[in-house]
Amino acid sequence: MFQPSRLFISYRRSDAETSARGLCEALRARFGADRVFFDTSDIPYGDDFVRLVRERIAASDVVLVVIGPHWLDARNERGRRLEQADDPVRLELLTALEHAKRIVPVRVEGATAPAADALPTELRALAVLNMPEIHGASFDIDLNELVRQLLGEPAPDPRRWARLAGIARGGPVVTALIVAALLAANWTGLFDLLNLDTQAQRLLLAAGGPNTGEPVLLVAIDAASEQRLGRTFAPDHAAEWRLDHARLIDRAGRAGAAAVVFDLYFETPTDADPVLADAARRARAAARPMRVVFGVRQLIAGAPALVEPLQHAATWGSLCLTDRGGGLLWSAPLAVLRPAAGAGGELVSADTPSLALSAVVGERLLDADLARRQLRFDGPARDPPLRYSSLERQRLDLPGCRVTRAGDVRPMLLLRVAPAGHWRSATRSVSYAQALDPLQTPDARFAGRIVLVGLTALDRPGANADVHVVRDGYAQRTVYGVELQADAISTLAGGRVPRRLTADRQLLSTLAAGLLGGAVAIGGFQRPAWQRRVALLALALAWLALAVWLARRAVLLDVVTDLAALFLTAAALRAVQVMARRFQAFRRIPT
Repeated sequence: MFQPSRLFISYRRSDAETSARGLCEALRARFGADRVFFDTSDIPYGDDFVRLVRERIAASDVVLVVIGPHWLDARNERGRRLEQADDPVRLELLTALEHAKRIVPVRVEGATAPAADALPTELRALAVLNMPEIHGASFDIDLNELVRQLLGEPAPDPRRWARLAGIARGGPVVTALIVAALLAANWTGLFDLLNLDTQAQRLLLAAGGPNTGEPVLLVAIDAASEQRLGRTFAPDHAAEWRLDHARLIDRAGRAGAAAVVFDLYFETPTDADPVLADAARRARAAARPMRVVFGVRQLIAGAPALVEPLQHAATWGSLCLTDRGGGLLWSAPLAVLRPAAGAGGELVSADTPSLALSAVVGERLLDADLARRQLRFDGPARDPPLRYSSLERQRLDLPGCRVTRAGDVRPMLLLRVAPAGHWRSATRSVSYAQALDPLQTPDARFAGRIVLVGLTALDRPGANADVHVVRDGYAQRTVYGVELQADAISTLAGGRVPRRLTADRQLLSTLAAGLLGGAVAIGGFQRPAWQRRVALLALALAWLALAVWLARRAVLLDVVTDLAALFLTAAALRAVQVMARRFQAFRRIPT
């Protein structure tokens, strides 16, 4: 095996000095600085150039001739330089031929090999030499092959290269494996260990804009109402409060409200229950019917935990809300799906409506269309249809929500949580005591509205346990449960229900992102690393822009999964190709 101890680099300064200098530095890194001669740095001032060049070429094993685009045709006032006796390049080549040195012409910067008839007669032997080319985009790969040739190492086993090339060409397989792993991580909740997916969904919900149309009038049972009515909101005053609830229902019905919804539960019987039930029946039987919805927090033997007079007087709705990520993302289970054993198709029966669902829709819930993500009701088809965000199987029994249980499949509604103070403004909220008084709250405030009754700040600290945390990034604030219910009603009523992708569309989305990452790895393999990184960054930003655009149309991408597929596929295919190329152009550094 040939072991070069000395290399001499010949080049023309007016032609390709930068490329020659870069090649010199790379070869010195491989063979050692003392083994590579380069005239700019290796000829001391005052030395005889011709004598030193002859000595160095005589002591060298290989003369590398760097040929750039103007190497052959470089001229001065006397004509073409390669034909002049005092031309340094001509001197170096003639000396190398005189000493029968191995000459390796190296083309750079897109130069073509000079034809024999274009060379001076005494230099035409160069035309028959094999002239490798070094490209800037694939410098390392081309240099490795040049070093292998200089060392006289055998070419890599073509069978081994074929196997590795097959791996590199297996980009779709690598992409498919990465996509499958990421989707499995997403569907099993692995990304939620760090709240990555939850954070992304929250940001997309915010980017999608606020709810459109706000039919809710929040009637707040607050400290001012307790003081004005002369009683606390406590079990020993339950009958008096229910009598006032009946008055509120009658008032709202006469004023033309669309519904009165109680974010309260009625589990303990009182003497006032028949009066409240009669008010609910009057509202339902009026010339212009008004919905009355009572809250339920648990089921007993499959029936809502609601005092008997109220069970058939009006509709009911589940008070359950779901917190994900410590207040980052709130959702409401709209119903429970109950597919019959052995049943197929896209329609499954549905029951157990949420408070928001019963507030917005007066008809009885029938079933869910899984293909269209729509809920259907006993009545004319809704236009637009009422959609849900995603399907979720409840993993555990939840102490705060005993309407559903572990194993239930629930169509979920992602909430667009209103900004701080939204539901506490005078235009959207009124104190309960004021709502009972026509002089303080005119009928126009009720007309066409969904009147939502619930607890806010009571007169005694800690009296209202229905208080929750909402996180806006790193900041957090407290909201009342009735405010989250108002968000749920507003989201449903506005018709812009945010929807996550179905499993098949999520597969296509993540696969597309992975293929884009693979395209960058394959198409940019011979490009500088910064160009590949810029391309990946540009694709990631474009994907985020697409996600925001879709969010404004109520469609939420799983951007964490998609971007992970983009970057991991690019990295994996890059690693595979680098490994394959290293086997192809294996180098050995001499000792």
